[in-house]
Amino acid sequence: MDKLSTTTDSREQQQDSLYDAGLKSLVKSLQIVFIFLVIIIIGMLLRFLTLEGYFHVKKSQEAVIVLRFGKYVNTFDKGWHWFLPYPVHQFIRFKTNRQILKVNFLPVRRPGPPGQPQQGRPLVPGQDYYLITGGANIIHTEWVINYKIIDPKAYFENTSWPKNPMDADEIEKGDIPGTRGPQTMLRAFLHDAVIKVTGSMKVDAILTQQKLVYKNKVLDVLSKNLKKMNCGIEIIDLDLNNVAPPVSTRGAFTAVTNAGTAASALIDKAKEYKVREENTVQTKVAQINADATVYKTVVVSQSKADSVYFDSIYKEYKKNPDTVLMALYNNTLSEVLDKIDQKYIIGGSKSKQEVRIKINPELIKEKNQDLN
Repeated sequence: MDKLSTTTDSREQQQDSLYDAGLKSLVKSLQIVFIFLVIIIIGMLLRFLTLEGYFHVKKSQEAVIVLRFGKYVNTFDKGWHWFLPYPVHQFIRFKTNRQILKVNFLPVRRPGPPGQPQQGRPLVPGQDYYLITGGANIIHTEWVINYKIIDPKAYFENTSWPKNPMDADEIEKGDIPGTRGPQTMLRAFLHDAVIKVTGSMKVDAILTQQKLVYKNKVLDVLSKNLKKMNCGIEIIDLDLNNVAPPVSTRGAFTAVTNAGTAASALIDKAKEYKVREENTVQTKVAQINADATVYKTVVVSQSKADSVYFDSIYKEYKKNPDTVLMALYNNTLSEVLDKIDQKYIIGGSKSKQEVRIKINPELIKEKNQDLN
């Protein structure tokens, strides 16, 4: 019995020692786990209080709006900043650099009967995109919007946007499937502007004569709508990449356009001829005016000279009339006789008159002609 009790006591002692060793090992493991958890918690707290609240904003490329419990705090467009992280603060990033959005009014490509080309098929209302002009004509257009966000706060408060504005618009699933977001809104505004302006203009003006006017009107309506909604978006430029009639009617429109081009060429040619003739007439008028001015100057100068001459003769005539008359007579007679080849001079007193004839006056001229 004593041996049996001794054996039992030894076994119990061994079990107690094993239990104590296991308990000590468990406590030690729990201590290690506790220390590890404390380190993790401290690290998370340090990260929460330091790194999680830091953010960097790329200048001229993006902006960050800070919300405190969902309410607007401030907007930052450059540099490093720190705030208590989520759930105290929320940081929302926006692109502020130039962005592009393409919008078109073209037929939808869909399968059709074999052998039938994709282009030129009849348009299906409600499926194909097209525009109707003021004259009830159909056209297709392609647009490209260049825009940027200039007021992130207004953009955040007045524009429907996904949870992350840097992502694409969200797809909604409901009775009417579609997308929700700023690009969808901007596309809708452009649709509205294009439809209104297109319906107010004639097709020939849009296709040929007033493409720039058409684009500027659409841009004006679009900018006014965005400004009215205070979306915080600025339109940098609006490009009209393509405007054309339906494929099935393109030949007729081309013929009309060619006729208009030919008419414009003829009109330009007529205007050029008009300008050329007007320049010629103006040159002739200027020449005639110049000749008249010169003739006037000569005649006036000659008249003034004659007036001076006659005044001087008249003064001499008053002093000695007979002498002046004789001098004038002799001068006049000399001028007349110089122009006559055969000359007969009759002169003398009343009681005696003489006739002098110049014999063969032509001989000298003939000799001179022979010598020449």
